[in-house]
Formats: sequence, structure tokens, C-alpha cells
Amino acid sequence: MERPYVFMQRALVTFKVAGLHSPLAGPAQEEFWLQLWVERYGALEASLFTGCVKKLAGERYFPRLHDMNEAVQDAQKRLLLARRRTQEHRADCHEPDLFDLVNSKRRVRELIEHLEKKFTLAAGQ
Repeated sequence: MERPYVFMQRALVTFKVAGLHSPLAGPAQEEFWLQLWVERYGALEASLFTGCVKKLAGERYFPRLHDMNEAVQDAQKRLLLARRRTQEHRADCHEPDLFDLVNSKRRVRELIEHLEKKFTLAAGQ
């Protein structure tokens, strides 16, 4: 995460907006909580952390560290599984790449030449 402290502050605001009452009493405890989360979760991808925060914001209680750890582990497992499935799909696919730029340009040229021949012959008759 590029600016983890900002993401952690946004997470705290998200929990408050969701109506989860913070057990943190005062700015000193909030600062301690923010620093602790930056140390624990600052190395995560921003999208992964944000997804976990959104998931936990739907809960009934303010998330504990244990809750966040579980959410992060679940999100990492899902991300790893999705990446593995994508790699397996690419490995199983023996067809030529549909977005191959060189072959696409060649095919477009062939189609243009074919249409030019077809319509020049039709116009000549």
C-alpha cells in the first residue's frame, strides 16, 4: 500500500459511518490503533484491504484485530485462487491469442484485400 496511514484513517471513518461504535476512547487510542494497523496491514494491496474494510463494515460490532486477520486471510485465499484459475485457463487454452496485434493486423489486411477484389470484379462486370 502506498499511503497506508491514509487507508487506515479511511477505514476508521468507514466503520464510524457504518454505525459501528468504536471501543477506542479518545485520540490517543485512535492513534495507537492506526499505528498498529499500519504495522500489521500496511504491506497489503490497497484493493484487498479496502475490500476487507467494506466486508467488516457490514458487521454488528467494531472489528477486532482477530476479525481483520480472518478477513485478510479469506481475501488473500480468494485472490490466490482467482490468479491460479486464470493461469490454469491460460495454460489450457491452445487457441491463438485473440488479441494478438500482429495477427489481427494481418487478418484485417487480408479481409480488405478480399473485399477490394470482390467489389472490383463486381463493378467491372
